[in-house]
Amino acid sequence: MTGSSKAPKRALGVRSHSGWAAYCVLAGDAGAPAIVARGRMTLCDGHKQPFHEAEPMPFARAEEFIARCRAVADRLADEALKALQPISRCCVLTASGKPLPDLRTILASHALIHAAEGEFYRDVVADACTRAGIAVSRLRERDIAAEADHLTDWRARLAAFGKEMGAPWTQDEKLAALGAWLVLAASAGRRRLGRT
Repeated sequence: MTGSSKAPKRALGVRSHSGWAAYCVLAGDAGAPAIVARGRMTLCDGHKQPFHEAEPMPFARAEEFIARCRAVADRLADEALKALQPISRCCVLTASGKPLPDLRTILASHALIHAAEGEFYRDVVADACTRAGIAVSRLRERDIAAEADHLTDWRARLAAFGKEMGAPWTQDEKLAALGAWLVLAASAGRRRLGRT
């Protein structure tokens, strides 16, 4: 259950990194939302670059290691989301969004290892949302400004959020807040967003 129908809708925006993710939660009217939370989710127990660590391992051991890291990350993401409820929608910011090959191919390419680690943590957050009954949209970071063009004075409002929340108000928080605003607007029927 993500909250009663009387409660204002709350949307989560997430920008992932290796082992953690920045997030912002917005609520209220999609035309002029309020920021209600921001912070970081811890998504690992010390193995923040699992594909890099798995690269030199025998393949069977690498598979097991990645699976163990994923189980830990899933648990931590579930706990983080539970603490933020109620949430109705989530925007997970992505990179290129290109599909990745199988694990053996990934571990043979340093470039693919970097890409896989980015997707690993994005998938962890998105899958945790799905388990919690939260609708998920994925939006490429390079598209976010164009997607936001229909939001009223979004740059000024992001700056106001930063003043309200205090430092640090980095690119992570700005993008996470904008992602949350976009899914809040999408949930109000203003516009379809990204891919689910």
